[in-house]
Amino acid sequence: MKKLLYILLFVPGFLSGQQLPQFSQRMIDESVFNPAVIGTRDFSSVKLHHRSQWLGFDNAPSTQTFSYDGIINEKMGAGGYVLNDITGPTRRLGFNLAYSYHVKISDYFLSFGLSATFLQFGIDGTKIDLHQSDDPIVTEDISDKAWKPDAAFGTYFYNDKFYVGFSVQQLFQSKFRLDGLDGINASMPLTRHYFITSGYKMELNENIMLDPSFQFNGTIGSPAQFDLNVKAYYKNKIMGGLSFRVNDALVMLLGIKIQDIFTIAYSYDLTVSKFRKYNSGSHEILIAFHIKKKSSAASIVQ
Repeated sequence: MKKLLYILLFVPGFLSGQQLPQFSQRMIDESVFNPAVIGTRDFSSVKLHHRSQWLGFDNAPSTQTFSYDGIINEKMGAGGYVLNDITGPTRRLGFNLAYSYHVKISDYFLSFGLSATFLQFGIDGTKIDLHQSDDPIVTEDISDKAWKPDAAFGTYFYNDKFYVGFSVQQLFQSKFRLDGLDGINASMPLTRHYFITSGYKMELNENIMLDPSFQFNGTIGSPAQFDLNVKAYYKNKIMGGLSFRVNDALVMLLGIKIQDIFTIAYSYDLTVSKFRKYNSGSHEILIAFHIKKKSSAASIVQ
């Protein structure tokens, strides 16, 4: 029974490749996954992000971030986020600080970013029901939590039309060990995640801009994730988009910018894999407050 409990708790999250939260709106806000993006827009932003994944599926993931993407000066940016990610009995709570430095190269900018994260992984034993109340390990309290540091690194090469980025999350590959499992050797290592993104903005006319892009997310020893995206902007105020996450979901996106102060974006994931029979899709919303503008440098997210 102890071995079964260990598998149920830790194999789905930590021993698969999916250790980081899923965000469909990463195609409009890359800063949480690449610290080099911070400070490269023409404004600073405070953002609130919520995702409800796989509606209709019990104990499905629910993720929230509260983040800041800020400008220090023309060459530097700073930011960070607070993460709350809950899946069934497990919870990840993270605190992140990030710094970026931007170098002008001809008509482009090259940005380097570093971030430090303090991450808590916890188990809520009250949410575990294996229907074997006579088993001692089930009836005892197995709630526990542990804290570990980690870090990320990223680069971003961009101008007002083209962008390409690379980042690595969970650089330290820290290991969590929880002691609430009655002697089970519950040591869960974080795995490095590699992200690549690139896109090109095309002005179709004075009112409409098109932004096709792709994203790659991979870990060694696990299947990679590919996203093919296209976004359209009307007068830099209204945004619509489609994304196809290969072998997973079709994403529909709609957003609006209000007087260059607020941005509100909503997306819906329609599951296209065999898992679609068990859920009714995923919902995601982003609310951003834009604080100030700077005089130059390209804007990545409109």
